[in-house]
Order: sequence, then C-alpha cells, then structure tokens
Amino acid sequence: MNTATTDRVLVHLNSLELGGTQINAVDLAVQARSHGIHSILVGAADTLPDGPSLLDIAADRGIAVEVYEPSSSMLARGRQVADLARAHNAGLVHVYGSWGGGARPTYWNFARFGRRPWVQTVWEMAVDPQIKRHMPMIVGTGYLVDDLRERPGLTRLISPPVDTDLDRPDPALGSVFRAQHDLRGPVIGIVSRLDLSMKSVPIGIVIEAMRFLADRATLVIVGTGDDETRLRAAGARVNEAAGRAAVRFVGPMANPRPAYAASDIMVGMGGSAARSLAFGAPLVVHGEGGRSELFDETSADALARYSYWSDDAVADPVGSIAGILSSLLEDEDRRTELGRFGRQFAIDRFGLDSMARELAHFYRAASTSYGLRGWVGDLPSEARMLAEKAARAARARMPQASRA
Repeated sequence: MNTATTDRVLVHLNSLELGGTQINAVDLAVQARSHGIHSILVGAADTLPDGPSLLDIAADRGIAVEVYEPSSSMLARGRQVADLARAHNAGLVHVYGSWGGGARPTYWNFARFGRRPWVQTVWEMAVDPQIKRHMPMIVGTGYLVDDLRERPGLTRLISPPVDTDLDRPDPALGSVFRAQHDLRGPVIGIVSRLDLSMKSVPIGIVIEAMRFLADRATLVIVGTGDDETRLRAAGARVNEAAGRAAVRFVGPMANPRPAYAASDIMVGMGGSAARSLAFGAPLVVHGEGGRSELFDETSADALARYSYWSDDAVADPVGSIAGILSSLLEDEDRRTELGRFGRQFAIDRFGLDSMARELAHFYRAASTSYGLRGWVGDLPSEARMLAEKAARAARARMPQASRA
C-alpha cells in the first residue's frame, strides 16, 4: 500500500495563460488550505503569455506560482517535476488538463512503479484515449462519470468551482465598468478565450446575431486568443452595418469580475457559464457546434450535467441565439427572475468551499488507491505511444525516394 501523505501537493498547471481550468486550479488550491491541504503551484515558462496571465490571478489570491523552464525531453521533464515535488516535500502530484505536458513526465518519474501517487483533472468535454486509465482522475461532468464507469482507476466528479462570495451581483462594480467603456443600455457579455478550438465559432455566431440586436443592446467580449483578429474583423463589419459600436472587444482581463457585473445577459459555456450564474445574470449556454439554450428552471439540471456545453449543430445558429436574446431583452422582469434562480443554483451546486472539501477527500483516497498494479496497468498504452513515435521518427528519416 502506498503510504505517501497528501497534505502537501504539487499542482502542475496546464498553462499560465488566463483560462478556466487553470484559474479554477488556483482557486481550489487556495480554498483547500482550510481542509488541511497545502498546494504548491508550478507551471511551464513556455506557456506564459505576454500581458495578463495566471500569475496575476495567483497574486490576487495570495498564492505563489513557481515557473520552471521545461526540458524538451519527456524523461528530463519528468526529473524536473520530481525535483520540484522533492524540493517542496510534496507526497502527491496533481496534473491539470489533458494538455500541458505534465502527465507523462509525472508517470515516468515521480510515480514510477506506483511508488508515489498522482492524479489528473480532465475538465474537457471528452477524455482523450491517451489519458491513463488506472491513475485517480477528476472529471467535471456527470455524463463522463457514467461513460467511465468501467474505468479501473478511481474516478470522481468535482465540478469546476465558483467562489460565490467573490463572484456575486455587484451593481457598483458594474457601473464603473460601464462608465469606463461608455456603455449605455443593455449589455450582453462574453468572457472567453478567443481561440479557434471550441470557442471562436460560437462567438462569431453571437457577433453575427448582433446584426438583429444592435438597436437594443451592446455585445462586450472579454478575452484574447489565436482567432482574435478574425473575430475583431467580423465585429467591425457588424458595427459598420449597424452604424455604431454594437460589438466591443475589451481585451483580456486578469480580473473580469467588472465585466460580469456589468452584463445584463451572459453568453458562454463551461466555467465561464457557471461563473455567470454566480453573478446573477441570465445565461444563454452556447455550445461549440452553434446550439444555444436558455438556462432556466426546465433546462438547468441537464445543462449542468453537460457542464454548460454542447457540440450539437443546428440549422440556423444565428437566428436561434438572436431569438433567445431578443426575448430576454424585451422582458426585464424575466431577466431578474432568471438571475436570482441562477445565483441560487450556483451556490447549491458548485460552490468553491464544497468543491475544495471534495478535492481534499479525493487526495486522501488517491493515496491508497494507486500503486504498482495501477502503474503497470498503464504500461501497454505507453508502449503503444512510444512505438508510434518511433515509427513516425523512422518515416521522417527515410529518404524521399524510399517513401515515394
């Protein structure tokens, strides 16, 4: 039995960019202190962006992030992670995300032969087949728990948390944001990465929907990403057609609370959608395939089960979300009613302290559920990945004529 203690945990962040998974990791690390867990946050220097970053979030929360220069070799990076854990006397490594370079290095060094436990959080909407099957894992959606029922490793549902004490309706804060950006009338808010992966297609759909709503509301978009230039160009075209700045981009914000507080309606998915509920804003959940759905008394449980996300496509995505937003803009009383309902739902279902308590329990269970058998169980998948890598390298070394 593995007897490593779990009161000191090395938390390997998937990125130092501003993003939902890593912000939630910081919040959980801070809150877990009250449940006997001391977390040491580490992140790779090559993920640190220009401008606002996760380091700003961590500083605001009063916790440090140790930034390291990652080795290009997986085995060497494994030594780096293990050295960091040893330096901080951490008995467990927690890897966030299915990307970010922390999992395989941890498997091959810190956790080698199952001598010390490690866990991984996969808050994505699907679990990649390359994710290890035997290590303890956290998922964020109810349907994944069902899908992974036959998984041999410990699997636990811990929803991306929201600090409902800090994230709450704040009209004064919202008024300051409105004044700073000269916003008048109803505001539709989006806080998101502006990335081609998952995010930019639905954001582009909302931008197009503003052609039908520009006389009644302003769309405010907070964030940055690899598809920002294209989205800004789409917004400029809508603004030109509308004859006013109906679509506004305000860039990334280390603390987007003012934008949430200023919004009369929020549009989003995943962690941003959950956070919107805490601010008491009516929410339109918008999936990466273009499907949109109002969060209300009839849809709340189903939308929460799927982490406010969908990959479903619809015939007329622009018309669909324009219709939902139009109805909300016409009915202020309904917006107030939905805001109250969403706020209470957030408090009850994914409050930060409750999720941190679950995380502390999970760490302690992981320390006794992972050992040599679990480590060996994942060797076949590692062997397949290494064989595929070797085959790719061999093909790349072949002369062009031979490959032809």
